[in-house]
Amino acid sequence: MSENNEVVIEIEKDKNNKPDFLIDEPEEETEVSSEAETEAEERTIETVEAELEELKEDFKKQLEAVAESERDQYQAERERLLRTAAEAENSKKRIEADAEKQLKFANRNLIEGLIPVLDSLEAAIKSAAEKVDASESASDFSNFSEGVQLVHKQFMDVLKIQGLTPIQAVGELFDPNQHEAVIATESDDIPEGNVIEEYRCGYQLHDQVLRAAQVAVSKGKVENETESNDTDEQQDENTAEK
Repeated sequence: MSENNEVVIEIEKDKNNKPDFLIDEPEEETEVSSEAETEAEERTIETVEAELEELKEDFKKQLEAVAESERDQYQAERERLLRTAAEAENSKKRIEADAEKQLKFANRNLIEGLIPVLDSLEAAIKSAAEKVDASESASDFSNFSEGVQLVHKQFMDVLKIQGLTPIQAVGELFDPNQHEAVIATESDDIPEGNVIEEYRCGYQLHDQVLRAAQVAVSKGKVENETESNDTDEQQDENTAEK
């Protein structure tokens, strides 16, 4: 029994003599350190949350900037495509208009070459008509005149289908774009500036003048020299009396 007691005593002595680093700290110091650690953790969480908010704002701004840039690029590309489409449509219309115009006036040179033939036919009709008037019994000239007139009419009908029309002259107001004034003469019947007589027929193909009509233009009413002299004498007498 004594040996056991001695062992117990030695163990208790060893407990009382253990090193300082093995001695438990007081409870108060442990609580202070725990609070400090808690505060540090709380500050760390707040800092992280603040940084996250800043990151969110930065990311949001970056997204907005990218979206704005994409919208600008989209708008610019859309406008470019619209301009390209409009230019293509205008080019298409111009090409169609040019093709239509070329087709419309494809026979211009040919028709211009046929106009002198019309002049010859008209001259033949006029000559035959004069001979028929000079000799009423000349039935041959009458038949010839009618035949030439018929040929002229058929010829004009074919050319009208191609767009050729004679320019109206006599009685119309003088138009320098359609008429060529050869002479200006006085007229009591036709107002000043109107066409009195046509010397050569003019023609236009659709809306283009191929040849202007040669015409005589009215200068207005003829002044009566006798009436003018009488009026002057009467004015002189009235002046003398005064």
